[in-house]
Amino acid sequence: MIYQCPLCQSALNLSNNDKQLICHNNHSVDRAKQGYFNLLPVQNKKSKQPGDSKEMIAAREAFLAGNYYRTLAHALEKLVQSLAKDKTTILDIGCGEGYYSRAICEENGWQHFGFDISKPAVMRAARKDPAGEYAVASSEAMPFINECVDVAFKVYAPVSDTELLRVLKTGGHFINVTPAPRHLWQLREFIYQEVRPHQTQDTLFTGLERVNSEQLTYTITPSAEDCIRLLDMTPFAWKATPEIREKIKAACPFEIELDFLVTLFKKP
Repeated sequence: MIYQCPLCQSALNLSNNDKQLICHNNHSVDRAKQGYFNLLPVQNKKSKQPGDSKEMIAAREAFLAGNYYRTLAHALEKLVQSLAKDKTTILDIGCGEGYYSRAICEENGWQHFGFDISKPAVMRAARKDPAGEYAVASSEAMPFINECVDVAFKVYAPVSDTELLRVLKTGGHFINVTPAPRHLWQLREFIYQEVRPHQTQDTLFTGLERVNSEQLTYTITPSAEDCIRLLDMTPFAWKATPEIREKIKAACPFEIELDFLVTLFKKP
């Protein structure tokens, strides 16, 4: 185990029955019946139910089940394979329901961890991927000991530069996925009078060196129901009035561009 205690920051050890984490100060955390650990102390919560709701997670899970993002997941898997060694620890930052962790690690047997601030998301991730270790936690206080991760990745999720640098091993890698200029262009045309390309200036992470960046572009043709699910996964969903949603449904099926920027960093 590479978890650290959220109360005293000492290492957490797994009990003999695998159902509890305990640190040397006798702080303990029980494993939930779904298989995850809750490492987000109540005093560190910024709301009663932080992160995505059960309904949002269900909608995203249903959309991802259509494998519209499988091309991105496969690209991430190939990149991780190029970086992985015999014993590699993978970390999924802001893992959601664990779609990318499963796609990357399920067939490769790597030790993998994922965390998210949304409890409903982590419950689903742990239930679907018993080979992985999942936790409820914040990216502002990652529940891991220093320098324990070989490869970390995130898809859109927020992250603390300081925490990322702390948990990565020297020589470890970090993969950052962000929208490229034309991501969801046709969907955004229903929302905005003038659609502007996403800004793609390099995001830098303190203490990490940028290795390279590649653009991944392809199109999908989702059903009307999946179009709305995709819309609800975006930050511009709140601008979509009921009338706009009906226009999107009526226009389906139509092609939507997916446009990603996949950037690789290394801790020197």
